[in-house]
Amino acid sequence: MEKLTYRSRMLWGEKRYHSLDYELKKSYGYKIYKLSLNGGMSCPNRDGTIGTGGCIFCSEGGSGDFAAGSGLSITQQLEEAKNRILSKLSHQEQVGYIAYFQAFTNTHAPVSYLRKLFTEAILSPDVVILSIATRPDCLGAEVISLLEELNRIKPVWIELGLQTIHENSAKFIRRGYPLSVFEQAVNRLCRTEIPVIVHMILGLPEICYCLWNI
Repeated sequence: MEKLTYRSRMLWGEKRYHSLDYELKKSYGYKIYKLSLNGGMSCPNRDGTIGTGGCIFCSEGGSGDFAAGSGLSITQQLEEAKNRILSKLSHQEQVGYIAYFQAFTNTHAPVSYLRKLFTEAILSPDVVILSIATRPDCLGAEVISLLEELNRIKPVWIELGLQTIHENSAKFIRRGYPLSVFEQAVNRLCRTEIPVIVHMILGLPEICYCLWNI
């Protein structure tokens, strides 16, 4: 067993740490690429629900700058992104994809709209995982129920932007929710056995909000 693990690590170029790339190759047997998608949603921290300025680190494209325009259907966005990858690969090379709803807040819409977009993505034959970037304050009971339903079709990941555990730093970056909201959302997702990926900003000082106000 140890020899097999070592051989697979050599085959897939594993690093000194346990990378996600290696874990996915071990699970699926081939390379998995992440395809950024734009579901045409906004963010409660931009549309006036809780604020209008957005988080200070977020780009004009809602941190989805690698995604195609929302004017295209999800199927068209997937095909466009796949073609960019396939043009660099051998025709014989087998690959899979993560459909990644990246731009803005991807559960900030009616559940009927979310169902249409997410179902279109997850049923794409080459998509092996559906990954959804969102905010913990946009995960109501109906959304969680939809995610559970989709997770029975193929694996669903939720990516949450925590950025920092420090309340002063959170105010400085205009995150718009307290740490308790994040903790509650993670607990609800864990009960449904939906994996959570947490986005952090390393090196963000706890005192930065205090310095801003001096």
